[in-house]
Amino acid sequence: MPELAADQTRIEWIDIAKGIGILSVIMVHAIIPNVNIITTTLSSFTIPLFFIMAGLTYNASRHRHNLRKFAKTRGRQFLIPYFILQISMIILFYLIPNAVDTYLTPNEVVFWFLYGSGPPMQSTHLWFLPVLYFGFLLFAILDRLVADVPRAVRILLIPAFALLAAIINQLFYPMLVPWHISAILVACAYTIIGNELQKEGGRASWKTGSRTRDLTVILLATVSLVLVSELNGFTDIAVDNLGLSVYIYLGTGTLGTLIVFIVSSYLADFPASVQRWFVMLGNASQEIYEFHPLTFLLVPPIMLLAGWTIPDIVAGYDLLWPLRFSLGVVISIPVVLYVIRRNRLLSFIFTGTKSRFNRTTNKVQQVS
Repeated sequence: MPELAADQTRIEWIDIAKGIGILSVIMVHAIIPNVNIITTTLSSFTIPLFFIMAGLTYNASRHRHNLRKFAKTRGRQFLIPYFILQISMIILFYLIPNAVDTYLTPNEVVFWFLYGSGPPMQSTHLWFLPVLYFGFLLFAILDRLVADVPRAVRILLIPAFALLAAIINQLFYPMLVPWHISAILVACAYTIIGNELQKEGGRASWKTGSRTRDLTVILLATVSLVLVSELNGFTDIAVDNLGLSVYIYLGTGTLGTLIVFIVSSYLADFPASVQRWFVMLGNASQEIYEFHPLTFLLVPPIMLLAGWTIPDIVAGYDLLWPLRFSLGVVISIPVVLYVIRRNRLLSFIFTGTKSRFNRTTNKVQQVS
């Protein structure tokens, strides 16, 4: 989601990694509230992947001494969509309160919006936008303050933030932490990890030069990720669920991200049609993330047309996740590319910027 460099140069394997990330997000959302080995494994690294990439692509030379512009630009990108979409949902909830299956009254929805978190176990997917923004901004401020300190000191901030997040969660339990303060600290910790990876190897491909070695690493790392994720349990940072240990969560988030990086580096060598598909997903990941839950609402009418009864649909909810996932991908992509990105108002609502579609080049330009 964050830009990759000051000159807007795209790095294919990073865009592909974002594409894999958004597919994983849609799959988790399609399967939950059912918890199984798929959701447990994917939830252990999918959201951390985006936090780590924020640090990996951070351009310190451009932003370190112009934090005000950085805060303003990222605020438009993440906070404008968050507030517009949240307020729109609240208005719709008042107009058609029975359209959504929830125990909340419209006034309670407003309360949780002002609280900045929750309600418990029903937090909307939009939580990610302010957490990414404030976690990224906190990192940018720290980057300016500790730029010249030894690397060991910077790395110590990672477990320190994780510990502070766990303490804050315990202080507020069983209530959620207001405005996801603990999640912001975890997001910042992951962003530091991503930035340290940038300092170590830049944005170079993660291939080692040996396919056998890389395949072995991917297989061993994947097995380890699955086992450790099962140990830590299902995680959902949106509701302050970091699993058995926040430190294990840091480990699975980093390990899963490294697997995605290696896989993405190889996908960048695939035929152009495959590359373009994943790069397109990565470039449109913010809008797809914001829009895709709406496609799940199409599942009941589709199943009714297929001859299912409402009790059958309710009873078979868990089994219908492949349909939800398929709709989330197949519908979201054309809607984002051919509707949202070609309409200046919709583009502003979903990205905080106004798009200008160029029919000559068949590309969308983003303007402030």
